[in-house]
Amino acid sequence: MLYTKKFNRLTRILVLIVSITLLQSCGKKDDVREVEVTKQTALEMYLEAKRALDAGVWTAAENKYKDLRSHYPFGHYTEQGYLELAFAQYKLFKMEQAISTVDRFIKNYPAHKNLDYAYYLKGLIYFNSERGLMQRINPSESADRNQENIRNAFSAFKNFVERYPDSDYAPDARQRMVYLKNQLAAYEAQVAAYYLRRGAPIATINRCKFVLQAYQNTPAAADALALMAAAYEKLDEPALAEETKSILVANYPDHEYLSTGEVNTQTQVLSWQEIWPF
Repeated sequence: MLYTKKFNRLTRILVLIVSITLLQSCGKKDDVREVEVTKQTALEMYLEAKRALDAGVWTAAENKYKDLRSHYPFGHYTEQGYLELAFAQYKLFKMEQAISTVDRFIKNYPAHKNLDYAYYLKGLIYFNSERGLMQRINPSESADRNQENIRNAFSAFKNFVERYPDSDYAPDARQRMVYLKNQLAAYEAQVAAYYLRRGAPIATINRCKFVLQAYQNTPAAADALALMAAAYEKLDEPALAEETKSILVANYPDHEYLSTGEVNTQTQVLSWQEIWPF
């Protein structure tokens, strides 16, 4: 009986020793794996992320760029990785994160050789922040949200071309600004038409005056003149209506309002792809 108790005690001790040894072994393996991960150089981690980006595997690219930044917070490859991380987030439609990443890059690396691209990319992100940006604009809450993104995109591109007028990306940015300006003007004209339908001709006139002042060289300027003439007629101001019509005739003699007395502001604006394929 005494022998049995001693044997059992010895067995328990051996089991405990084996268990501790196994735990230490597992811990060492985990340490080895961690060392293997961090053993990669900044260049190796950057190239892995870049390969994922070039392959269009956006989620993998985003994760790898974040790993690079985590292990190597400073350095040439981390700097370049910031911009490419922003592009991956943009392709994933993580627009707020992409804008935040670009802003950090601009703040942290003000002398970077690709700073012009950072400013251009910021405009590009805003440009595509709403899928509805490429669709017809209507005076509704969703359109109001689109307007904010359009204004932000226009402002970002304007800031970019003023800073870097000779950048390789400047011609594309200028074309996008023309498109965005046309969209903003079209929206304002549609709101003016909405006011007219609701029996608010004075609000229509005020909105049209804004279009003519801010967006005089856009297609919507013709609609603004036609709507103003119609609004003056609603207000029983024939002299002002005729004066406005004469300006419309002089500048846009083929406008439908002159023959039908109607203004169609619901026509779909040309999509960006139709204007400037990319």
